Amino acid sequence: MKIITLGPERTFSHEAALKYEPEAECTFKNTVWEVFKELKSNNADYGVIPIENSVSGSIGQTFDALLEFDIPIVSEVTIEVRHFLASLGKTKDIKYLYTHPLTYVQCEKYIRRTLKIEEIMLTDSNARSAQKLTKTPEKEYGAIVSHGAIKKYKLSVIAKDIQDSKYNITRFVVVGSEKTSPTGKDRTSIAIYPQTDHPGLLYTMIGELAKRKINMTKIESKPSKGKIGDYIFFIEMEGHKDNPEMEEALSAIGKMFYVKVLGSYPRSY
Repeated sequence: MKIITLGPERTFSHEAALKYEPEAECTFKNTVWEVFKELKSNNADYGVIPIENSVSGSIGQTFDALLEFDIPIVSEVTIEVRHFLASLGKTKDIKYLYTHPLTYVQCEKYIRRTLKIEEIMLTDSNARSAQKLTKTPEKEYGAIVSHGAIKKYKLSVIAKDIQDSKYNITRFVVVGSEKTSPTGKDRTSIAIYPQTDHPGLLYTMIGELAKRKINMTKIESKPSKGKIGDYIFFIEMEGHKDNPEMEEALSAIGKMFYVKVLGSYPRSY
């Protein structure tokens, strides 16, 4: 099985891909957009990308790509996120810190309390932070990295589990052209673009789910990237799109608003 995910080796995305399929042949891209473009060109069987973190929230690039490409979600994987501080020095020595922007958010309290940083140097992944640290082997430099990156890049760890929340979980989605069937424990993700605004709009959408006793597990609005105040709603529900009650609800909502089903897939929790 060929899987495209975010690289370089030993990012959390890479770990999620291997959790989904331990024997997968993984290739790496720098952005979510590139992962989808490769899948559209049939250069892999699946893509594995992050969609939300329990601390730092949703990944906007993933929602954008799901809207742009007709490549649905077929599964999901959750990873417990543990962050480690690597350096050749001690915590008091570190002045320059390599970190991914979302990693910084997830470790902000620790950084403020413990380190006296003169410059935060943002990278595109935790594995990239590890790579950069290997090229600056001085005690004033540190990097926040994953456990997998420590092994891969042979780094010295000076602090473990520095994430601010012990409940730090990232959910990844597996995308591909495979058609999924109901399993009895599924999740359906959709995007709704109302295009117009009026009183009771949200009630109208959610009401179609409530009538049919469909449990909505998430709702989030994001700017449509058009005029200000224009939003797209991302909704997740328990159940499969091929279930009769879900088909009825999606049909009813689709008569009023633009609806795109982003995927129905087995739930991991």
